Amino acid sequence: MGRLVNYFPTITAFIAFILSLLCLFAGTQLTVLPGADILTVFPSNKSQDTGIHDFYSIYVMSYCEGDLMSGNRRFMNCSKASLPFAFDPSSVLLEETGNTTSLSNLGWPDTITDDFHSFGMTSRSMGPLYCIGAGVAGLAIVGRLWWTIRRGPRQSVIELVLLLLGFAMLGIASIIATVIAFQFVGLVKDHGRDTGVNAEYGPQFLGMTWAATGLLLGGSITSLVMVLVDRSRSDLTAPADDPGDETKSDQVSVKSSAGPSDAETEKDGNH
Repeated sequence: MGRLVNYFPTITAFIAFILSLLCLFAGTQLTVLPGADILTVFPSNKSQDTGIHDFYSIYVMSYCEGDLMSGNRRFMNCSKASLPFAFDPSSVLLEETGNTTSLSNLGWPDTITDDFHSFGMTSRSMGPLYCIGAGVAGLAIVGRLWWTIRRGPRQSVIELVLLLLGFAMLGIASIIATVIAFQFVGLVKDHGRDTGVNAEYGPQFLGMTWAATGLLLGGSITSLVMVLVDRSRSDLTAPADDPGDETKSDQVSVKSSAGPSDAETEKDGNH
């Protein structure tokens, strides 16, 4: 049980590292978690035979498009991954139609395009945050392996700092993803109600990102407790000053301050 506690922060960092990479690379290819999207936008059903797909799933570094088959999503293609990334519906939809018509004729409100532009900077910040979070979690794992080989302490302050930094980065990224998933989806639904444009958030992505954040939080708390316990133990076991040394020094000082011994006095008297 003690060994498990010692390596618990490393285990949490490893799992959080994997989950962070999954959040980062989801949707970059058709075979990489296409269902773990932040949100999916469904354009108006009024624009048929225009080249526009039935849905567009948005991820951290890309988007995927596809059609609905009996209510199920059939992914057709994913964009090239880029960092930072923000989905621009106006350019994507116009490119799909060959720039032969305007978005208003397709039943796409300009207010939704403005919503995407407003959240563009926020969306672009998620990719770097996930990269930093995954990177510091990986460094914490490497550091633990190094200290294990060197037979170092159970936990070091450097590991604690890395775990806390990873928790902060993933926490901020998770908050941004949650805001986009809920508030932004709400805006799309409100502004697209009259034209049939709809959106929904991805629960799988939110589950992965908050799981990674919670794991790093648990690892950070455990690491902090272990560092404090090891510090207190080292203070208690530190060698105290030997009281015998003080007694000896006091005796030496007394002898040096006293007068000459009886033997020396007798010797002087003979002379």
